[in-house]
Amino acid sequence: MVASRKRARSGDIIEVRTPRGLAYVQHAGKHPKYGDAIRVLPGFFQARPSDWSTLLAEEGYFTFYPVGAAVSQGVVEIAAHQLIPPGRELPAVYRRAGWTTPEGKVTTWFICEGARQTRRTELSADERRLFIADIWNHEFLVDRLVQEWRPEQEPSENSFGDSAPVRRETPPTAENAVPGGRLSHYLYFPERETGEAVAAELRRRGFDVRSRMGADEVNWLVLASHVLESPEQLPAVRSELEHLAERHAGEYDGWELAADA
Repeated sequence: MVASRKRARSGDIIEVRTPRGLAYVQHAGKHPKYGDAIRVLPGFFQARPSDWSTLLAEEGYFTFYPVGAAVSQGVVEIAAHQLIPPGRELPAVYRRAGWTTPEGKVTTWFICEGARQTRRTELSADERRLFIADIWNHEFLVDRLVQEWRPEQEPSENSFGDSAPVRRETPPTAENAVPGGRLSHYLYFPERETGEAVAAELRRRGFDVRSRMGADEVNWLVLASHVLESPEQLPAVRSELEHLAERHAGEYDGWELAADA
């Protein structure tokens, strides 16, 4: 039986439980850089459909989500296996976020097709409909499903693409950036040599640094940590690291704050 299988493959229809009912995505195969791709199918259901043809004919949208891990861990369930309908394959063209402001708004996008990347400061209506290169964790997928979000609704909000897990942040305030906590910043670089050079520079600047292959097994992660002295410090440090990453053809991919032990 399909439902008992714990190894996902392309074409599987994945059942996701949400507060609004059952939602479905189809495993659309693997991308060489971002991993498992899914096509998000519209609507919510109180019971599993017996006929998938109408739902699979819908356009939906694509994103990246670790289907294999989610299925093996029992977070989601394989509901059925169906051929990917013609015209509903993973598109070759997508967009990813480039430069972002400290407030989290994207000011530069890259339209990507294979190795070709075209920089955009404004998106056309067609470009806003392109799917965004993000890797979503399960919590974020459910949140997007419940909101009935679509890529065209996010022409200028940060999507922190290219690395897993996706982190979503709020601007620093006295409430959510408590002094004394340890702040960790995620920087990613396409080459190990570049990442290690940046790691050495950050150590000279006084950061605690760990440098290793990223979770996507493509980009090199530089994890730079320091103690947050005041909420006002965060925007300045973030801006500094964003500029550093940009100068070395890398990307700043957000921050996490842990309470000081």
